[in-house]
Amino acid sequence: MNDLQLIYFTTIVELGSFSEAALELNISQSSISKQIMHLEDELGVQLFDRSSRKVRLSSAGEYLYPDALSALTQLKHIRETAEQFSIRGRKYISLLVLPVIGNYSFYIPFQLFESDHRDYSLKVEELEEPEMYRRIHLNDYDAAITYFNPGQPVKNARFYPLAEDEMVLVCHTDNPLSKRTVITPDILNDVPVLAMQKYTCTNQLYELYFQKHNSNPHILFRGRPGTILAGAEARRAPALLTRLHTETQRINNVALIPFQPSLNGILGIFVNEKSRHQEIIQELIRTLSAR
Repeated sequence: MNDLQLIYFTTIVELGSFSEAALELNISQSSISKQIMHLEDELGVQLFDRSSRKVRLSSAGEYLYPDALSALTQLKHIRETAEQFSIRGRKYISLLVLPVIGNYSFYIPFQLFESDHRDYSLKVEELEEPEMYRRIHLNDYDAAITYFNPGQPVKNARFYPLAEDEMVLVCHTDNPLSKRTVITPDILNDVPVLAMQKYTCTNQLYELYFQKHNSNPHILFRGRPGTILAGAEARRAPALLTRLHTETQRINNVALIPFQPSLNGILGIFVNEKSRHQEIIQELIRTLSAR
């Protein structure tokens, strides 16, 4: 048994639905169902009455639900108390970050912040977007640096913009599109392109952009930035990326063409309103904004 399984169990009870709980926690319904089955196997009881469509607690589930809530409260209290006795007496700020933030040179400001605030230490965890948003939805963080994702509403948090990243079309120089100074949405209607995974905010921004301008590019392949960038370099198709995604890659014979109307991604920091470190996180934001 682990606290994640207890969170799944209590969230299903609170929302009255496996599917609603999966949506709230940003995981698949099959994953949450599997974890509940593992929990039931370990406890040796059935937590839910599955004889009807509506989710209902079994008698064992009704008895154990208050205990699950109490256990989660106790675990949170243990972590918060342990923080007060952390190494060298420093308090930890749980900071989730996307791997791309290295391109923004944020790690030097992190060090400056810790030098100026000797009582605090940043516990930085690099995560891909699905895991990051799962942690955000669980309130298992103090702050998170990520692109603003219009398709991922975040509760109990405030977003502070830090930087912009321009969206571009990456074309091989043999492609006629590479000769253009800008790309308008209509030009890409039905044109094969390479795109990022559907769950990424970059993909969400592109989808909203093309919907707004009544254009529908043909997505030939989805992958990580490095993969679709390599595909563009190999003449497979142009790639929908951000300018920043290309800066750490060794690429040849490609052109980066901006969009018209322009399209920018916003990188910023979500601050958990339930965090006990509100004031010091504002100091961190000021340090990052002044980099």
